[in-house]
Amino acid sequence: MTIALEKSTKTKNSHKPYQFRRFLDLQWSDINCDLHMHTSRTDGKATVSDILQLSVHQGLSCVAFTEHVRKDTDWFPEFAQEVRSNAESYFQLKVLVGCEAKALDFNGELDVSEEILAECDLVLGSVHRFPNGQGGYINVSHLTSQGFAQIEFELALGLLKFAPIDVLAHPGGMYYRLHGEFPAELMRELMKVSLERNIAIEINTSYIRNLPNFLELCAEVNPYVSIGSDMHRLEQLANCRDQLFRLGVGA
Repeated sequence: MTIALEKSTKTKNSHKPYQFRRFLDLQWSDINCDLHMHTSRTDGKATVSDILQLSVHQGLSCVAFTEHVRKDTDWFPEFAQEVRSNAESYFQLKVLVGCEAKALDFNGELDVSEEILAECDLVLGSVHRFPNGQGGYINVSHLTSQGFAQIEFELALGLLKFAPIDVLAHPGGMYYRLHGEFPAELMRELMKVSLERNIAIEINTSYIRNLPNFLELCAEVNPYVSIGSDMHRLEQLANCRDQLFRLGVGA
């Protein structure tokens, strides 16, 4: 896979950042991957072996196992070894060990340990629940759609500016699920800030509701991008690649 460009300036962890292309430079070899997948180790439905077999059958050139983690997750080194051991049988496939960790505050604090970061080839930072700063979470039912979008934006901004991540996973994803399309002006700003630290914006077809509109913003700002189906079930594997191909991305 020929994904390249500038090296990240992140210094908070020792993993080697994956190298991404900017959106307007994408070729087929750059989208023929799936860099966001979950297994039965957490909330997925398939094993590492199942996913590797189907990845080869689907003709993918690169996959990343990006399991959900928290600071107290103690099984990750074992999981990383499982992935790498299984990958030895699939020489035609580039296999990465990664994780998905959520934002704990507006300053880029990630729910992940240094031990886990050291095992990773790829680190995804995401916004899931909205922390209230007191160890709990904001009751989102009391938020207007505008207020909801602003909080998600500020949490994502903290990840982009301060967190030891390679990818901002499913940007605007919580808003997409509850309110529809994330405000374009906020997404545009996230993309612009992502360029400051060479962090990839994820094209995540599990969350994005209007992919053509999202791709228009990508073409306008031209951020680094990551291709991720956010696979939890085998039938979702390579879904992002396939949707992008149908829309002419990477042609």
